Amino acid sequence: MVETIETTRKFSINFPKAISEFQNAMKKFPVKQILYKIIFRGKGLEFDSYRVFENGDDGDLIDWKASLRANQLLARKYIEEKELNVYFLVDVSNSMLFGSGNKLKAEYAAEFVAALSHLVSTSGDRIGLVMFNDKIVKFLHPGSGRNQFALFMKFLADPNLYGGGFNLGKTIESVLKTVRSDYNVFIVVSDFIKVNSFSDERSMKIIGTKFETISVVIRDVLDEELPKTDYQFAIQDPYSNRQMILDPKIAAERYRENVALQKRILMALFKKSKIDSVEFLTKNSFASLLVAFLKRRSKRGRI
Repeated sequence: MVETIETTRKFSINFPKAISEFQNAMKKFPVKQILYKIIFRGKGLEFDSYRVFENGDDGDLIDWKASLRANQLLARKYIEEKELNVYFLVDVSNSMLFGSGNKLKAEYAAEFVAALSHLVSTSGDRIGLVMFNDKIVKFLHPGSGRNQFALFMKFLADPNLYGGGFNLGKTIESVLKTVRSDYNVFIVVSDFIKVNSFSDERSMKIIGTKFETISVVIRDVLDEELPKTDYQFAIQDPYSNRQMILDPKIAAERYRENVALQKRILMALFKKSKIDSVEFLTKNSFASLLVAFLKRRSKRGRI
């Protein structure tokens, strides 16, 4: 059952721990090189030229066709001197204010954004924050430095900025009107439970085909399946507040089927929109899972 959070409630967010755990997991990962040349490459950076491949270079940068023509190994070179603007679009709607375990989805999302934005910021790029429900609640334009990161933490930890409806399509359209550079990456953080409208689909295709975009799906275990219990219980729609009584013995299988169907539709939409995606459950630490995702992404390059 989804409950609306009280505005006087303090979030249980541990930014230092989230950042530290992610940093420890990233220790053996070539952060700057991977961020620029692989993970956020493609629509975020322009191809410049070729250079002779050297020992220690990333093998994924080899252009085999060009190497064959030149009769020597050639690596692709990308323009690196321009800063990237990395936008974090964070869903703060009602459905994110649910948690059956130690963390609300909103709290988990805040720690995730803190860890990844800290990495991006300390790599020399600019970070921007867009907190949205059915409208934009807070828009922090891309910037760099400690003050920018401090504002990230301040806004993400403010429970008064959370709650409300959901409209991803409207948010994307509003954000794209402000973009003035081609050197942008968009990271959309949400449970994506409410994504099903034509407006959301159209906007996601626009942002996914024009810019390097990653969707981060954050779910609670009860978003996936009903609790195992012999008792009936009430569930409540986080947006309409409509309630119904369920018997898990009867409804559990249908619930799982609907969840699986919604996920297939969502994954198909990501694929059509050329948006890479990664999913986390709030019961699991995201640090090692995120590093594994970044490594997989680095090996295959652009999606």
